[in-house]
Amino acid sequence: MPAKCAAPRATAHLSQEYRTPAWEQRKVQDVADRFDNLRIPVAANLRVHGKTPYYGANGIQDYVDGFTHDGEFVLVAEDGANDLKNYPVKCVNGRIWVNNHAHVLQGKAGIADNSFLAFAISQSDIESLLVGGGRAKLNAETLMSIEFRLPCLQEQHQIGEYLTRLDHLITLHQRKYDGCANPLFLERRISCRKPSHQNRCSATTTPSG
Repeated sequence: MPAKCAAPRATAHLSQEYRTPAWEQRKVQDVADRFDNLRIPVAANLRVHGKTPYYGANGIQDYVDGFTHDGEFVLVAEDGANDLKNYPVKCVNGRIWVNNHAHVLQGKAGIADNSFLAFAISQSDIESLLVGGGRAKLNAETLMSIEFRLPCLQEQHQIGEYLTRLDHLITLHQRKYDGCANPLFLERRISCRKPSHQNRCSATTTPSG
């Protein structure tokens, strides 16, 4: 499965080590290209099973054979986002298949780091930019007009690496939490603590992974 460099679900204030006064106000269209023209939606019953992640608005929906994009990209939900406040923005790397519910961006070479671009977009007030009723939509023109502050490329790389490490740490702790909250895990802990002449546990069972 391709490596991910997703914008962190929870972020901390960046320390002065990662910030300088020389950040420029830019629009997404100034620093990134859009590859929505390569997207191909495929109905579930028509997909050929494979190893390529099939992305929709909220992330991976399936694994299929073939791909629509190859490289490092930033995926931004176009419509059907399940969380409008923590809007789905994801940086992915490798061969992927994207349907028509996610915009596909790529930072321009020598100008924008994709990981930083994903973070910057995720920090924008996207909810206020959506149109439509029950299925809110982020139009391509609106996405490309989002403004944010952009440091030099070297600083973008540093910040992107910092945020990626932070996201990996959050994911690790979330997995541990999910494992502890698993009903099977709790049942095993309780059963080990019950006094029994036939079955005793000398140590608390821990979840694998």
